[in-house]
Amino acid sequence: MSNQNLARRTKVMLVFGGVDITKEINRYLIDLSYTDNESDEADDLQIKIDDREGTWLEKWLDPVVQTAATAAPVEVMVQQESSGIAYKVIADSGLNIRSGPGDGFSKYGVLPYGSLVDVKHIKDGWAAITYSGRQAYVMGSYLRKVTESTSDASDWSVGDAVVVNGRPQYSSYGTGNPGTSVSNFHGTITHLNSGSGIPYPIHVGQLGWFSVSQVQKAGNTGTQQLGSSAKGVKGIKGLHIQASIVRENWQSDGKDSVLDCGSFELDSIDYSGPPATITFKATALPFQSSVRQVRKSRAWENYKLSGIAAEIGKKGGMACLYESEFDPEISRAEQVEQSDISFLKGLCEKYGISLKASANILILFDQSAYEARSPVKTISRGPHGEYTKFKFRTGKADTQYSSCHVKYTDPYSGKTIEYTYTPETREKDSNKDSQVLEIRRKVTSAAEAKNLAQKMLRLKNKYEYTADFTLPGDPAMVAGVTVMLEDWGLYSGKYIISQAKHNVGSSGYTTTIKLRKTLEGY
Repeated sequence: MSNQNLARRTKVMLVFGGVDITKEINRYLIDLSYTDNESDEADDLQIKIDDREGTWLEKWLDPVVQTAATAAPVEVMVQQESSGIAYKVIADSGLNIRSGPGDGFSKYGVLPYGSLVDVKHIKDGWAAITYSGRQAYVMGSYLRKVTESTSDASDWSVGDAVVVNGRPQYSSYGTGNPGTSVSNFHGTITHLNSGSGIPYPIHVGQLGWFSVSQVQKAGNTGTQQLGSSAKGVKGIKGLHIQASIVRENWQSDGKDSVLDCGSFELDSIDYSGPPATITFKATALPFQSSVRQVRKSRAWENYKLSGIAAEIGKKGGMACLYESEFDPEISRAEQVEQSDISFLKGLCEKYGISLKASANILILFDQSAYEARSPVKTISRGPHGEYTKFKFRTGKADTQYSSCHVKYTDPYSGKTIEYTYTPETREKDSNKDSQVLEIRRKVTSAAEAKNLAQKMLRLKNKYEYTADFTLPGDPAMVAGVTVMLEDWGLYSGKYIISQAKHNVGSSGYTTTIKLRKTLEGY
């Protein structure tokens, strides 16, 4: 809740490698852009900061980002202000973070599948944690205690001054600025524990437990300057970033609305000028994951599509959600010198299933089910409409198929299965000039042939009517939700958001959405 006597504003919350740097980075923030895609592409995040003074380049960027990227564990670790027991998130779709112990409390964000979180205590099924410097709660039933010891702390002593993940803790846990020394930032070992109940044997100040690989000694005086710990460190990719956009008091009622952008992995850093700026680019599809990086050759035999997706996700350390009743059986599929994600994307396109990567989750879904959902917003034409820009498009080239014909002949039995699907909304167009989409693909029944025909026709025709809108910032506008357009004549009707781009910068908070009209009947 915000003070309702204060002017409305928008702020961003950022956690780099488990450390909350919201206060520090907001002083330099020029622009944050979050792009949420319905399918085909991974969500991405871009953060641009002012560095005319050279503070971030000279005293922060190298040790903090590069050392953290090489030292941090694969899992996202949510650091805490007091010690606790480490747990891992096992909810496939991620775990909601709430302001209080109950579903009725406001939502702060989401912990991705596989995240590690330090739990203070669990009471009545709700686990107490600290998130972005605030007391928060998650459902304990979706957590699993981590019990394996990760390293030996025999070379360390209580009282040692340390740098965690290559960075002094100038965060909500301290009051320093980039470039200052480690002292006074809780960078001191307070506990050592090699027991089986604590997976991270070194406890640092009020930050929580860490493995030996995450902790570097800061010297006898405990005042090591930023920059000296990163000599010889190479590579910046892999650092986890969590981001949220918070609208404070927009309705003058003291209430806040939060858009949890999710968890991302740092892809690149651009430094340009003048004036000097630094741009962080991150993606929701882990860069270091084998699903993206490693080219493989393999024959997949006797799998369902959901099974292939689940196995690929598991190997890449990602959860998998399969949200479609149509789950084709695949007798054999060849993966030849392809990354797992490229191979899976090709299979999804082949069978008319949509694929999305978000918050360490592979999501496979049926677009028709998403389109059937109730609209979350109505956008009306007129001088008082809630938009600043709009653009519509339609064309004959986007709607050339009136029906789809699926045919498959079994090479062993000679039996042929075929089905021609024509949606009711296009039956009037079924004349000698209309085009039929021909699909030659293995199916096991007429019902499966019909299902495939519907999905392939949908993929070809879904961009018949499209629209773009720029609106005042709205956290409810995310990919996959539907909106209703009223008083737009030919273009009126129900649309689904295929992409939502949220931007917070000097001009305020805006949301740009790309829409496509929902398809009726299939």
